[in-house]
Amino acid sequence: MTTYLLLLSLHLVAFTLWIGGMLILALAMNSWKKIPPLELSPSLSIFTAIQRWNQTVTMPAMLLSWLSGLALLMMGNWPPSYSLLLKGVFVLALSALHGIQSGSFRRSLGESQLQAPAILRHAAGFTLAALVIIVLLIQLKPF
Repeated sequence: MTTYLLLLSLHLVAFTLWIGGMLILALAMNSWKKIPPLELSPSLSIFTAIQRWNQTVTMPAMLLSWLSGLALLMMGNWPPSYSLLLKGVFVLALSALHGIQSGSFRRSLGESQLQAPAILRHAAGFTLAALVIIVLLIQLKPF
């Protein structure tokens, strides 16, 4: 039981870091659009730091969330449920959104001009909504 609780704690910390990193990216991308092009060059250092954080913390946290979540699933020996399946759909959607965010942000840094898909305007809202839904699905197990 101690191993399970340690793994659960690791999963929660990794998931928290992943979601936090996604929110930082969403905030940075929304802020980037508001900076006049002439003032963007001095501001690039903060965006470079955010990109470094994404690569060194957020991405590994996402991978650790996946690995620890799958390990918990195997250790828990739970019966299949729609709640767990629906949680998986939201986690997949968050993973895809993070990939789109990361790629757009990285390419934009190289060009010093934000070029992001329109869907990323709502990235922070979707991330928060998915977080709430995932927590409710796991805690309440409605299905």
